[in-house]
Amino acid sequence: MFQPTHLTLRFMGYISLLLILSVISPAQAEQQQAYNRISFSVSAEKEVENDVLTAILFASETGQDTAILADAVNQDIRWALAIADEEAAVDSRTLGYTTNPVYKSNRIDGWQVRQSIEMKSKDSGKLSSLLGQLQSKLRIESVRYSISTEVRRATEETLISQALATFKNRAAQIQANMERAEYRVVRLNINTASNFNRPVAMARSSAMVMADAAPIAPSLDAGKQKVSVSIDVEIELSSN
Repeated sequence: MFQPTHLTLRFMGYISLLLILSVISPAQAEQQQAYNRISFSVSAEKEVENDVLTAILFASETGQDTAILADAVNQDIRWALAIADEEAAVDSRTLGYTTNPVYKSNRIDGWQVRQSIEMKSKDSGKLSSLLGQLQSKLRIESVRYSISTEVRRATEETLISQALATFKNRAAQIQANMERAEYRVVRLNINTASNFNRPVAMARSSAMVMADAAPIAPSLDAGKQKVSVSIDVEIELSSN
């Protein structure tokens, strides 16, 4: 039977010690780095004019015969789309089409057929005038302003550059005050945000227009909204 010698035992002890050090050293190094790491956030924001107006309109009929109701709704929608197609500055498309029961005393008393259309434009004046015309047969469900994709992206690019410049100044300030030779970036996340859709308060909605009154264009105010960029960053200072 093999009997370990004194020399063999010493050799095995060295191996065990090396294995322990190999396990502990990375953990100790990570702990040391953690003491030299600093996290902070910087941001930049800008108010931007809303430049896209989106309106949702709908035609709705209630009665007993769904075929007659559907035909009436389809005629109103086709009429509205034909008028909208004449305006090059306005993009339009049909949305949901629904047929729902109307209840009375917990029993089906009739049917409601409804279809919506969306109209979008960067020319609020022309779309407002168009809405006034279409209110003779359709009703307005909602109107909202938003920032176009092009404007939002351009604004975000400018704000990202501003936020990164602020980050560099902040990191350099921390490095100088901590009296370290240099720093490196461990983590950097860029986040963008804006309130993409802003509801428009109309001075007089379609529901307020009397049946015998001439349709009027809604009063619209584009307004502004904030676009913001924030940067979450973690840096590691040198130990000198």
